[in-house]
Amino acid sequence: HQLRHSVGPNEVHVWHLLADRLNDTPTLNAAPSLLSSDEQTRMNCLRRERDRTLFLLSRVLMRTVLASYLDCPCNDVQFAANDYGKPILHPAVCAPGLHFNLTHSRGAVALAVSNGREVGVDIEERLRKVEYLALAERFFANAEWQHLRGLPEAQLAEAFFAIWTLKEAFVKGIGRGLSFPLDAFCFEMEANRLIRFRPLADFVSPDWHFEQFELSDHHCGAVAVHYPAGSEVRIEMRDWQAAFLK
Repeated sequence: HQLRHSVGPNEVHVWHLLADRLNDTPTLNAAPSLLSSDEQTRMNCLRRERDRTLFLLSRVLMRTVLASYLDCPCNDVQFAANDYGKPILHPAVCAPGLHFNLTHSRGAVALAVSNGREVGVDIEERLRKVEYLALAERFFANAEWQHLRGLPEAQLAEAFFAIWTLKEAFVKGIGRGLSFPLDAFCFEMEANRLIRFRPLADFVSPDWHFEQFELSDHHCGAVAVHYPAGSEVRIEMRDWQAAFLK
């Protein structure tokens, strides 16, 4: 039987899975049938098996979860994109107010679902090596770069990806992605924990709420949701495997 879910106007549901914990062979074998022909083509163009598996799981999670809110078969969920490439539900899908955002990174997948509010989500593998300070100096607000510069080496990776996931979640939430200047807004941090969101330009709305989360020892994430003054919002983490494969 198909699961049915609903999300209230003051709620955000963040569905998640970790690929290395999913070893249900029948599910993996059946999963490609839930993809559209375009999605199957995109999956088969990926060279590495782990990338194909993660793409497959991300689309299956997205289709099964959205179908449970729309009360329709998975294959009937249709997608379009906004002017900046952000995936949205196709206008042919009768779903007034249902918003979603998908992210996946190195073995982890998350999908945020909301009702009547724009939402963005991002996850990253927080221990991977990049040029933390050089990237922060180039792309982040000056205060964020200065914060990272002052941290001990052992805290740098987690703090960098904490800021990165918050920034990604925000620009995905407003529907602009990385076309939006990342130094136009700032997150005040204590080590890797968020203290305050601070717009630095008049075109950045302050009406956003953020929450950080962890999916494993290796994966950190953040969700951003439109949050007009006086409103309330509750963010709820939901385990896809526990709900859909029980």
